[in-house]
Amino acid sequence: FRSIAFLRMFYPAKFLTHLVSRLPDGGTDELHHEENVMISLRDDGTWALRYNDPENGGQTMLQGTEHHLSVSRSGHIVSRLLFRIGERCESVYRTPNGEFEMSTLATLYNAQVDDQRGTLELHYDLFFNGALTAHNELTATWERT
Repeated sequence: FRSIAFLRMFYPAKFLTHLVSRLPDGGTDELHHEENVMISLRDDGTWALRYNDPENGGQTMLQGTEHHLSVSRSGHIVSRLLFRIGERCESVYRTPNGEFEMSTLATLYNAQVDDQRGTLELHYDLFFNGALTAHNELTATWERT
């Protein structure tokens, strides 16, 4: 028997992200993103954040709990990345040019979410077709609008 998580709250928010990628060759990339999103909080403590992703022709969704996170993209590129501390999580990255194997290894995950705001910190290694692609540090915040 599994209990059903009932939706507790649903609200619009302003979402800000900062991603720092340290590449194996010593280079560094930084991306900043700002988006209007919809947040849902459930009675069981899980949360979800969804926004339109016009660059990809679809949507992006983050789903989290106290212990793990998933990031799903739909559109021209389809992917679902999973993050669990100390666990290498495998996934597939589908593009118009074919499918590629991806995996993540999270070393830090911290999320604090309430009915007004949220903060997220995630450090992880990203592997593409088995090779280390980047050491990433993602910070994200959102606030109810």
